[in-house]
Amino acid sequence: MYEKEEEMLIQSKQRLEQIEIPEQRVNDAIQEGIEKAKNKKRNRRKTISMLSVVAILMLTLVTSIRVSPAFANAVSSIPGMERFVHLIQFDKGLEAIMEKDYYEPIGVSQIKDNMTFTIDGVIIDETGAEIFYTLEAPHSIENINYNKIDLLNDDRSLIGSIGHDSPNQEHANRKEDKFSFVFTETEKFTSNEFEITFQVEMDSKNTTFQVPFTVKNEWKNGKVYSLNEEVEMDGQKILVKEIKVYPLRVAVSIEFDEQNDMEILQFEDMRIEDENGEVWSSIQNGTSGFGGVGNKERTYFIQSNYFKEPKELYFKFDKVQALPKDDSYLLIDFGKKKVLKQPSEGKIEVTGIHSNSFEVKYAPIRENHMYSLFTDGENALGEVVDIPTQGTSGDGEYHFSEITLEAKDVKNPVRLDFTAYPNYLDGSVSIKIK
Repeated sequence: MYEKEEEMLIQSKQRLEQIEIPEQRVNDAIQEGIEKAKNKKRNRRKTISMLSVVAILMLTLVTSIRVSPAFANAVSSIPGMERFVHLIQFDKGLEAIMEKDYYEPIGVSQIKDNMTFTIDGVIIDETGAEIFYTLEAPHSIENINYNKIDLLNDDRSLIGSIGHDSPNQEHANRKEDKFSFVFTETEKFTSNEFEITFQVEMDSKNTTFQVPFTVKNEWKNGKVYSLNEEVEMDGQKILVKEIKVYPLRVAVSIEFDEQNDMEILQFEDMRIEDENGEVWSSIQNGTSGFGGVGNKERTYFIQSNYFKEPKELYFKFDKVQALPKDDSYLLIDFGKKKVLKQPSEGKIEVTGIHSNSFEVKYAPIRENHMYSLFTDGENALGEVVDIPTQGTSGDGEYHFSEITLEAKDVKNPVRLDFTAYPNYLDGSVSIKIK
């Protein structure tokens, strides 16, 4: 069973030899990996999955991936490695997670309807889980749909949000990606026994995988910093209550003063820096968390670096999006195709209105990230209007969004509160954590 792993390492070495790398130790480490694979072959009782070998290789390659784009591209071409390269380039915490063996290879599979679903490995803490998986078949699965994804601990569903991508895959018959679970509240697991329920649809047929797995790693408790420090930014009072640092993410608890005259929308640059000014934790793809716009209290999740122990830490933020509370929404009559109310800042232009959709144009809000401008609406009867789709594109100078509402809910006029808008508070904030 180890010939495949050994062959993969040899092929990896051949690819890497085609690139000029200043660190000779990389090739030495790959040869060492081959020898480890040979030694483990002699002991059948100590099994190791392909992903385990990849993880060993990855520990040595992390530094070179960070400093050399050419090297990163070469490693990305190795089967199973592209997702780790992407994560390491954009998530400093993953390097430490792998170094500390907190990423745990699993390698458990289930075959159903001629498809194989494999849990490659997991990272789990009290705030959520990253489940790396492979789905493959002897036929194309490019048009497969994901219906239901659930994570259970001792048959109890862990409630929270679930995210997954639809990545472009090199092979039509294989998908390699991860499920990202963010728990609504910090979880105290009752055991190390988990199960993934994963339902897919293909050719109008549903297939449900139920794959149990055991986590052997010891749970890492959150590091809690109670701050309760009120700061003021452009006349708006913000109470930073608490910061909890976990292996997967940092949870920042914030409360907004009810007397503020501005509605705080998004924090574009929320981060934690060490004593040297190095960014230790930051936003990756837009803030996420619990408690949306309009909530007095909100929890924001940012990238973590749990296993690093700097002498000093500072919580900082600037580039905070905000609008006056009485001027923070669109009011549209879709029947008359007319905007009745919009923010006076005039930084977003409504360019077209249809029976249950509209288009807007605006300058990019944040580089390399496109915010959703709304989460839902409210019709003339006070009922929630769902927004099934928000499509956004850009040409470098402007972003263009098309927002489509649930047609049956449109009873004019419809109010849509902004959750993102390119209008900012002046100033910045810095709070010493330790």
